[in-house]
Amino acid sequence: TSGLTSVGDNFMYSYAYNCSKLTSLDVPDTSGLTSVGNYFMLYYASGCSSLTSLAAPDTSGLTSVGIYFMAYYASGCSSLTSLAAPDTSGLTSVGMYFMAFYASGCSSLTSLDVPDTSGLTSVGNSFMRSYASSCSSLTSLAVPDTSSLTSVGNSFMAFYAKGCSSLTSLAVPDTSGLTSVGYDFMAFYADGCSSLSSL
Repeated sequence: TSGLTSVGDNFMYSYAYNCSKLTSLDVPDTSGLTSVGNYFMLYYASGCSSLTSLAAPDTSGLTSVGIYFMAYYASGCSSLTSLAAPDTSGLTSVGMYFMAFYASGCSSLTSLDVPDTSGLTSVGNSFMRSYASSCSSLTSLAVPDTSSLTSVGNSFMAFYAKGCSSLTSLAVPDTSGLTSVGYDFMAFYADGCSSLSSL
């Protein structure tokens, strides 16, 4: 895929979905991409519960992505101990469910990166909903740079760290620039984070 500059909808949708015996999985060379459609890598490795390593694709050339960009990318990968985020530093526009449920249920993770969203001014529904929900081995969790956002849709970062029972440190997003938010904005954001002593 190294020669590709543009791909349509469903590029690698559900590529290895529920391949529960896989212990390793490569990602395609996406370094040349400048444009992608909807459902780019939705559910790519979701349910791959035996995976011990998983890279993130090179998305550094993208400025705009459609809906469900990398939602559920590694959800349920319960053997992963670390997970990177794609390079999203060039993005100025994203669709709904951008990276929702990205690492949800990755119960062995001790390290989880967050995407660079500093170039975004507006995002749709469920932007990063349940991004790290049930990552019960994480002790700290960062948040994306949301300082440039002025408008967000429903369920913006709802359930973001729900069930992260080992967290002793959790940041909150910068929402100082927002003038409009939808419903369930940050509902259940830290629900079940039973090791937190401050928030």
